[in-house]
Amino acid sequence: MLIKKGLNNNVAFVVDDKGNNLIVTGTGIAFAKHPGDEIDESKIDYYFPILPREISEDLAKLLVDINIKYYAIANDVVDKAQAMLKQRLNASIILALTDHIHGAVSRQRNGITLKNPLRWEIKRIYPQEFEIGLFGTKLIENFFGVILGSDEAATIALHIVNSESEQQNEYRGYKLVEMVHWISTEVSAYFSRDLSAVTDEFYYQRFLTHVRFFIQRVLANSYNQNASASDALRFVQQSDPTAAACVEIVSKKFEELYNIHISTEERAFLTLHIHNILAHATQLKE
Repeated sequence: MLIKKGLNNNVAFVVDDKGNNLIVTGTGIAFAKHPGDEIDESKIDYYFPILPREISEDLAKLLVDINIKYYAIANDVVDKAQAMLKQRLNASIILALTDHIHGAVSRQRNGITLKNPLRWEIKRIYPQEFEIGLFGTKLIENFFGVILGSDEAATIALHIVNSESEQQNEYRGYKLVEMVHWISTEVSAYFSRDLSAVTDEFYYQRFLTHVRFFIQRVLANSYNQNASASDALRFVQQSDPTAAACVEIVSKKFEELYNIHISTEERAFLTLHIHNILAHATQLKE
């Protein structure tokens, strides 16, 4: 195994006997070494694959200043995510997650705790990604003895979601969760009660899922009109004027805030889902 470039005394880019490019770490592994020198493999603690060139260059700069364990955690989180989600994530997530985890641990050690205002929605809209986030926070605790909690798990989950979005060209990630949060909050405010608190969690989570799909269709402008469905939706609007009035106000605010038009058909769909969640909220309350 030959050294290609030493980042510091303990981290180096190397090439193995099969021609594979790797990052290796170990105490003093690159001390007084030059390109082409043999590496003492008995000193190697960790092996990591090389990422695309532009990412590897930025990662190399980052690893000069931080503990390689942050990269190890990010690498394990990505491996876990790809196994659970059964898909490849964008390679850039390794760099972003390494930097983020380092910052989160540093803040916690300095007594700074950041709350994630979208934690509740992230946990329910993306349960698999949230579970991966919890896996990451457990690794952080094991490596550094720092407990970050569910807010940080949600933030790690959002990194995963954003990486999925980049691969799939979907409307996901922070903006979508923010919109779901905004709509659910506006609906609760209109009816002067926290629907998440007066509705069975199963039904409320299903409501959030419908709102997520609603937003994805609106953003993608992908509504497929169906005559019979439209008639049924119009009937809901007429039979529940209170829910319909709520949707009109929410839609107007949404369009002003995000500069995105909501079609009549999509307003009818949202009316239907609000009608359903109100029915379940009322049943629970009684």
